[in-house]
Amino acid sequence: MLDVIATCLALCSVSPNSTTTSIQTDNPPLNVVAAEERLRQDILEFGQTFTGLPYRYAGYSPTSGFDCSGFTSYVMSHFDIKLSRSSAHQSEQGKAIDVNNAKSGDLLFFRRSAGGRVFHVAIVYSNDKDGLKIMHSCCSKGITVESLDASRYWREKIISARTVVHQADLAALYGPQILKTAPAPASPLAAAKHDVFEEVVELGVVASLETRCFEVHPK
Repeated sequence: MLDVIATCLALCSVSPNSTTTSIQTDNPPLNVVAAEERLRQDILEFGQTFTGLPYRYAGYSPTSGFDCSGFTSYVMSHFDIKLSRSSAHQSEQGKAIDVNNAKSGDLLFFRRSAGGRVFHVAIVYSNDKDGLKIMHSCCSKGITVESLDASRYWREKIISARTVVHQADLAALYGPQILKTAPAPASPLAAAKHDVFEEVVELGVVASLETRCFEVHPK
């Protein structure tokens, strides 16, 4: 209990509607792909600062406490990603994705029965060989991270997943340099050879050509 009270006091200075438009870092991402990965991790780190806060129905701030959708909307708003205050409405925002392909920072939705309405939302914490883990605000534990493999209650109620990270202004968050540097191909020479090969295939003259014909020499 003392830990929860201490956390609440530490967060009282945070405005309920506060947002972050620039994230200061000593190691900024250099391209859009890296910036999205950084954003996903930053979402988790920010969300975890509220671990232990008790659940509160209709709560939407650290000072009042959070319900499930209040927590997700507050965390995302810190990165200028706007979400509804309703889990049902959030289930219609962003882009639909396969639950099996959900990544850290995506949203997972739940319903009590087949055909029922969405009643709960959580942030995907991880989805890997160790299973699917979520970060959410729930009645019994407050804000916590838990494994769906270990929770039959939540596992059986999963209905859908959506991603909203694409709504973030990555350049505003991490700097304009991400727009100037494209991620390098894994093998530039192999990519060039592939392009030449595809062009030759279209001409229909592949059969009698030797491998040396596809050699590409950088200028």
